[in-house]
Amino acid sequence: MCYTIEKNLSREELEKRFGAGFRPNRPYSPGKRVSAFTLPEVPVIRSNTPESIDVFTWGLIPFWTKSANDASEIRLKTFNAKAETLKDKPSFRHTIKNQRCLVLTNGFYEWQHVGKQKVPYFIQLKSDIAMPMAGLCDNWVNQETGEMLQTFTIVTTKANHLMEVIHNTKKRMPAILLGEAENIWLDQSINEDKALSVLVPLDDYLMKAEKVGENTNGKGIPEQKSLF
Repeated sequence: MCYTIEKNLSREELEKRFGAGFRPNRPYSPGKRVSAFTLPEVPVIRSNTPESIDVFTWGLIPFWTKSANDASEIRLKTFNAKAETLKDKPSFRHTIKNQRCLVLTNGFYEWQHVGKQKVPYFIQLKSDIAMPMAGLCDNWVNQETGEMLQTFTIVTTKANHLMEVIHNTKKRMPAILLGEAENIWLDQSINEDKALSVLVPLDDYLMKAEKVGENTNGKGIPEQKSLF
């Protein structure tokens, strides 16, 4: 699965890479090792406004959610959405047609199980500072307060060889979209089946992984060792 990302790219880097601009007066704070369980705000590009970068909260709340209590429970279960079952899940199937998005990260963290230990790795692309992930988004309005929450989930797919080695229990990874796959996922004129066809494991030769050790190098920087 994918519960920890890095969004350590500046506004300028994101705007240049994706050819889109942040909405005026929209706060955005870069961050390292960002956990879904803190319900962070993350930059996204929505399929209905591909020229703009929004900032949504991680943990999708479907529009039909009845109460704030229900919303609090549901969002903790929707950090990820499996590509293979999107059409079957009530929380996600209504968003496939026109509420697709790119989640703008520059990498993610995953833990390898070695005996009783969990060894953390940071995974990035070899040739790009940004790692756009497939996502789905939705708007939910709290009927008691009138507040609207804009939320998203990250779509996952089966692991490639690199991620099978690292994520060696669940063997999953985020659906990373590059080049034409980005355009297909955001294009609302493309039918659902074609859009879903891009949710496949990225070739592992395009990725690199570094072990993030618990020991530091004396400067407070975690030791990193390359895996591939």
